[in-house]
Amino acid sequence: MEEIRRKTTLIIPALNEEGCIGKTIKEVPRDYVDEIIVVDGHSTDNTGQEARNALGPNDQFIEQKREKFGGAIYDGLDLANGDIVIIMDADGSQNPADIPKLLEKYSDHALVLASRYAQGGRSDDDTLVRWFGNRLFTKLTNLAHRMHVTDSLYLFCAISRGNFKKLGLQSHDYGICIEFLVKAKRAGLSFVEVPTVERPRISGKSKVNALRDGWKILRMIFHKY
Repeated sequence: MEEIRRKTTLIIPALNEEGCIGKTIKEVPRDYVDEIIVVDGHSTDNTGQEARNALGPNDQFIEQKREKFGGAIYDGLDLANGDIVIIMDADGSQNPADIPKLLEKYSDHALVLASRYAQGGRSDDDTLVRWFGNRLFTKLTNLAHRMHVTDSLYLFCAISRGNFKKLGLQSHDYGICIEFLVKAKRAGLSFVEVPTVERPRISGKSKVNALRDGWKILRMIFHKY
């Protein structure tokens, strides 16, 4: 008997991603994604209209209620109908063509992580500072929490909706990347990595501040969960 494919929801947090969001949505392989939820952080540009023009009839565009990047993910999760949830950035740097690779490795007890630094992956968007910071924080995360991941700050991943909700995440800023991994490990999920190539963002500027956000991430690595 042929196995029934489980429904997949793609959550895309967005903030002032005009010129990126529409093109990113149009690249999503709809044979693999049943529902897209764009969570807009009250953009002041044309992000909203651009996203709505690209979304399908079964997709959702919502205004963010909670704060910051993590809050956008929680808002999307509240409305997700899929058995599987994928998180992806709005700027086009995370390639939607990699979604089938994530789903291919998915199982009910797995957290499938895209990785720029696993063998076969790379980043075409790294600066020297970002490369060094990403490597350092990943090494510290592995040491502090006895993990073996290659890319701890790249939250392009697939997980079951039920397991995601059970994690009980609290972080609202980019520290969510670390909390997500730590609590997934404690929940007994197996980590599976898929090498991916990070592309340069399509347009605009990154919202990440290396100093400010780096300090928050460092605190989360050594936080007592």
